[in-house]
Amino acid sequence: MSISDLAGELGTRAHGLALLVLALPEALPLPLPSIAAILGLPLAAISFHLMLHGENGGLPVSLGRYPLPPRLVNIARIRLADLAARGERLSRPRWTSIVKQDRAVGGLCLLLSVILLLPFPLFNVPPAICLALQAWGLVQRDGVFVAIGMAGAILVLASMFLGLSGFALWLGRA
Repeated sequence: MSISDLAGELGTRAHGLALLVLALPEALPLPLPSIAAILGLPLAAISFHLMLHGENGGLPVSLGRYPLPPRLVNIARIRLADLAARGERLSRPRWTSIVKQDRAVGGLCLLLSVILLLPFPLFNVPPAICLALQAWGLVQRDGVFVAIGMAGAILVLASMFLGLSGFALWLGRA
């Protein structure tokens, strides 16, 4: 099975699922060195594509050619099925006007993806959680999850700005 085969079965939810799968390892504080560098570029590429083309644009063609290892598909099916079932109990299609703003969501996801690529130690979890919430909202068509992810992303961006400006002020006084 290739990524384009999987995207064909998912239809217009392919971006959300791809973002979710790539953001989850970042959202969990796992001791995996350089995981942000490995997952950050595909996150940024998919977010950029979503921002440009929206959900109806499908995934990038170059990404679709890559085959998914059968072992990975089976592990994902077994391990993520229970997690997805729990998440589906909490979500349902609602606030669809927010979900339809997929290009704006893609732009915010792109900003969060770029933040994940920055070398800030112990700062990957909040942006990754925001990415995962927005991605889950896109997959489930649940505007509440998208809105929570967007609000969290704004808080992450504001805290980064305040932290960096405070650091710049501190450097100026030192």
